[in-house]
Amino acid sequence: MKNMMICFGLLLSNLACDSAKINQQTEQKVNQFEVLYVEEYGGSGIEETRIIDNQADFSLFWAEVTSQPALSAKKFDSNEKMILVKNFESRNSGGNTYEIKSVTQKGNQIQVTYSVTSPTEFGTMAITSPMMILLVDKVEKPTIEFIKE
Repeated sequence: MKNMMICFGLLLSNLACDSAKINQQTEQKVNQFEVLYVEEYGGSGIEETRIIDNQADFSLFWAEVTSQPALSAKKFDSNEKMILVKNFESRNSGGNTYEIKSVTQKGNQIQVTYSVTSPTEFGTMAITSPMMILLVDKVEKPTIEFIKE
């Protein structure tokens, strides 16, 4: 009976440890993000990052950039989420594919890792102004860094 009690105690101890491990993993989880828009011709042509932290401003911006109705803009809770708009420098050829690889958050720092794949053959000869729009977890006074892979 004594051995059974010791085993039962060890079992409970292991369950508590496993539970703590699960909670730690949840706390270290990278923030969630959603790519809302990637376009080669919609940006400003100047390297810049913009934060939009309310639905009204985003809806107006969405209508301006996409030529779609403001009401078609993604709805988000501005207490929980914010919009990142990344404009890249103009390029002299088209056909490039932009892809978000990861978004990580540490404190108020947000790092967005992305890749650009250029066409293997001749691409469109046109001046492009690439832009990305992302929905991410809200951070107070964020420092944002886009890192090309």
